Amino acid sequence: MNRDLVDLAARLTTEGRPYALATVVRSERPTSGKPGNTALITADGGMHGWIGGSCTRSEVIRHALEALDQGEARLLAFGSTSGRPDDVIQVPMSCSSGGKVEVHINPVLPAPVLLVAGSSPIALALVRLGRAVGYTTVAAAAEDEALAEAADEIVDDLAGAARRYAGRSGGARLYGVVATMGRSDERALIELAAARPDYLGVIASPTRMEEVRGVLAAEGLGEEEIARVRGPAGLDIGAESPEEIAVSILAEIVDLAARRGERGRAEPSAEADAPPSEAQAIDPVCGMTVAVAGAPSSAFESVAVYFCCEGCRARFEATPEAYASSPAGGPA
Repeated sequence: MNRDLVDLAARLTTEGRPYALATVVRSERPTSGKPGNTALITADGGMHGWIGGSCTRSEVIRHALEALDQGEARLLAFGSTSGRPDDVIQVPMSCSSGGKVEVHINPVLPAPVLLVAGSSPIALALVRLGRAVGYTTVAAAAEDEALAEAADEIVDDLAGAARRYAGRSGGARLYGVVATMGRSDERALIELAAARPDYLGVIASPTRMEEVRGVLAAEGLGEEEIARVRGPAGLDIGAESPEEIAVSILAEIVDLAARRGERGRAEPSAEADAPPSEAQAIDPVCGMTVAVAGAPSSAFESVAVYFCCEGCRARFEATPEAYASSPAGGPA
């Protein structure tokens, strides 16, 4: 990967924005992509770098966006793939360049943000374990030295921090936990609830939770918002120590995210153009899925037809009747 891509990847990571890395891992002549060629695909469908010609570009972008959405890596095999494992995604490629190429796509997603309110042994355990599992940890307890050392960031303004992370581009998940241990629990919950985090829990007994829900209702929170508050927070695993309680809460966060299908889903930046996956077509010559925007095009019987490259368009226009009834690619 060249220096420009390394710098771009570092900048996107710092900004908490998702991207996917596409790397050529195998090729056979005459394809132009060579092993080691790498491209970076952003959440708006932009491609930076080089992995080969136009016959692979649109499919790589499409699969990169799907990989970002699903949070899972994948291996694409363009051209004949006989004898390849079942988990390799086979992509047709019959453009004039020919050859075979395999491209590995790896999504790089922003770390979830764990925002902990309160200064307590449980809050400290949550921050330490949250960092251990790869979360960006933010603690709203500015005067706690132990938390200041353990957390990635210490904030004074809980509501402001929640809004900032909730509004960050890139789709990073926000998890909020109130560990104030009875001191202004309701106020912290109201401030966090306004940011609509993906998880909101409070450390409190079942009896205390009834009181908390009553206060939240009196403060104007709706039934749906109150129902989103997990209290007592954490899975029932018989936890007693601060560390065990922290484990139970993180387990509940992971379990909830998995059941919602939220593990790794990325959202494009609000400033970004619509990704090409919103308007796609099948190249009738080679069968590849192409982004309509900017793709070579033609028309047959007043119907627009789109292609992965100029070579496919030329073949279609030479004998359009042979391809017009074959949407999956190849002559009819």
